[in-house]
Amino acid sequence: MNKTINRLKYIFLGLFLLGSAGVLAYHAMWVWPKEKCEARGGAWAGKWLKCATVYPIETMTRRPAGTPPINGEKATSSPTSPAKAGAQVEPTAAADKPKP
Repeated sequence: MNKTINRLKYIFLGLFLLGSAGVLAYHAMWVWPKEKCEARGGAWAGKWLKCATVYPIETMTRRPAGTPPINGEKATSSPTSPAKAGAQVEPTAAADKPKP
């Protein structure tokens, strides 16, 4: 009877240590980096465990905010667009061409 109690004691102690190590590893690899990333304004990519920088679409396309879409693209409304702020937006060269 005493051997069984000792064996169960070691089994439960081992399970407790494995569970504790798993929780600590989860927090060290997922929770704490995600909190740090979101605190500095980044976007957490959980699939790759990386922090990404969020760029506005105007930075990538080099097109001013509020310009009309070209060639049937869907228009996106931006709350900080110059058209809403009262600024004049000049049409692009593609918008000036007549459509066949």
